[in-house]
Amino acid sequence: MAILGCVANSTAQVQQSINFTLTIYDQSDTGVRTLRVSTKDVIQNLAGDNVPGGKLWLVMPNDPSVDGNGTIGAFLRVTDSHGNVIVDTTTDTFNIYQTSFSQTSTRTYAWNQFSLAFGGLGAELYGTATWSKSARGPGGQGSFHCSVSGHCGLGGITDGEQPCTGSIGGGAPRPSS
Repeated sequence: MAILGCVANSTAQVQQSINFTLTIYDQSDTGVRTLRVSTKDVIQNLAGDNVPGGKLWLVMPNDPSVDGNGTIGAFLRVTDSHGNVIVDTTTDTFNIYQTSFSQTSTRTYAWNQFSLAFGGLGAELYGTATWSKSARGPGGQGSFHCSVSGHCGLGGITDGEQPCTGSIGGGAPRPSS
């Protein structure tokens, strides 16, 4: 995946930390159990293994715009504790759709869909995000927070995809390495 990600995403880019805090409500024979999915779980499913000191990044063009499919051209990247790229997603495994938004020069309010499909993790999560950027920043849409809901599944753990709620947030963008 890393080679395809680099080739497909060769324009000027920014990257920012991204954090996932999700709760899956998994139906069992005796009731509903809650399962937590964290950024560490997302890294492990994307990289295929634990990455000690690993970081998860959201990478997007300096000047993102919505394409004909409604995506903003973003992808996820996992780096190790030394900053080496372990893996990048492709548009087949991760996308942010932004089909409706209102914006000023420093703030975007957007209806976002986060689509994840890698490792044993599958999710379609929706919510209204607030993206805030500095006029002096390196580009991108800025830091963001989005309360999400939708459906999520963990292969071998949940009974298919189940209801899910939580939040996804991103730090301030910086030039991509």
